[in-house]
Amino acid sequence: MKLSSFYHFLRRLIVCTIVLALLWPVSVLAKEKLPARAYIAGVNGHPQKYPLSCESRSAVDWAAYWGVTISEKKFLNNLPRSDNPEKGFVGQPRDSLGQIPPQSYGVHAGPVADLLRKFGLDAQAQRGFSWDQLKAEISAKRPVIVWVIGEMWKGTPVGYTATDGGKITVAACEHTMLLVGYAPNYVIAIDATTGLEGSYPLAAFKTSWEVLGRMAVTGGVSQVSTPTIEMPAITQQPMETEVTPTPEIEVQARTTQKFYIVRRGEYLTGIAKRLGIGWRLLAKLNNLTTPYILYTGQKLRLP
Repeated sequence: MKLSSFYHFLRRLIVCTIVLALLWPVSVLAKEKLPARAYIAGVNGHPQKYPLSCESRSAVDWAAYWGVTISEKKFLNNLPRSDNPEKGFVGQPRDSLGQIPPQSYGVHAGPVADLLRKFGLDAQAQRGFSWDQLKAEISAKRPVIVWVIGEMWKGTPVGYTATDGGKITVAACEHTMLLVGYAPNYVIAIDATTGLEGSYPLAAFKTSWEVLGRMAVTGGVSQVSTPTIEMPAITQQPMETEVTPTPEIEVQARTTQKFYIVRRGEYLTGIAKRLGIGWRLLAKLNNLTTPYILYTGQKLRLP
């Protein structure tokens, strides 16, 4: 090898070594930032009203943590209907458990996240999410809706072709829980069936979560949070008639010089946006903390 070629090779080797030395600690530090255990306090669960309404129950409990009040029935009524769970709710929520499409089944993450965004939340449907990504969400105090099988059972994935041609993986006893904590050997989740918090072996959770492709809904509160709900065109009879959002003229009528009176179905970020006030400022003025729960008739102090 010529001397000039040797020096050229040596220079490239030194440059590569320096680059690797700089990058390697960054990746190691990023992983080390995740704590070994984390828990989110203040996430309140409630039992689902129907055999197949777990996704709606988990969604509205998740929304409540971020200060957005939605009834389970209202959320369920506003989900689109389809025989494709990636597009809408499959079947009737009052039907029996353990079926797969085209029988009554439930709904996957996409339509749930879409509807949560219409209620003003920054919700994102995830598929193929990793365990480290879940840990990052929990350690950042952001609860996650996860799709599992029953009470963290193993389950069997089944291929299904919907009438729209979509090819989907489904599984009997598809279920949702709210993940709120983790430790080296277990997770803490709120079961939509009972509304109760419980701990489950980490290995059992990972196996169950894997069946439907590690599906989840992540996110949090959005700065733009006025509900824009439109009822889908469905053939089923709605299960509940809900009060529509309060018109702007009524909002003004309920605003005095120093206070705002909360009406049914309203939430902090929506009120703040309509009044042109930062929601964090409004929360601070009224000593509100996560999950920013409001009550009908409550008086909010204004700046």
